[in-house]
Amino acid sequence: FGSECTPGSYDNEQYLGLNLLGQTLRYTTDMSGAGCGCNVALYLVSMRQNSKPSQCGDHYCDANNVCGESCAEIDIQEANQHAWHSTLHSSLDHGGQGVGYGGGTSWDGPRDFGAQEYGPGERCIDTTKPFQVAASFPTAANGMLAAMEVVLTQDGSPCPLQMKIDDYKDMSELSASLA
Repeated sequence: FGSECTPGSYDNEQYLGLNLLGQTLRYTTDMSGAGCGCNVALYLVSMRQNSKPSQCGDHYCDANNVCGESCAEIDIQEANQHAWHSTLHSSLDHGGQGVGYGGGTSWDGPRDFGAQEYGPGERCIDTTKPFQVAASFPTAANGMLAAMEVVLTQDGSPCPLQMKIDDYKDMSELSASLA
């Protein structure tokens, strides 16, 4: 996404930089066609702030250095019908800190809810139907990012699923990427 486009060249200043610090991003997602092995992702990276052309030639950067440039990455949604994860990453923190559910029996990551709450036909989020996502980025008194709060809701459901990361060590770098 960009605010303008110059054919044949990439300019990091032309990428859209959403100011989400102190804001909430809301959208509806549909996992009905995303089974095991699929990863339906919505994430934010600091391409606008990255003045170095990456190996991909387009200023792409992320926490895993995919195109040779590292930058902060906020994974709002990495999900399918059986799993949901939201993760904060600084530019040098490949693993990041996450919340959510799923990943199989060998997964040692977060388990903030279970298969009875999230999955096909389940009571809170029935992943065979569309559901709503609200990702909030509240600020502390000093104006810095205080947390990432993600809430999943579904029409007719008795129970929202709420996740929060408020103790990540690199909130200052993420604050700059959201501003």
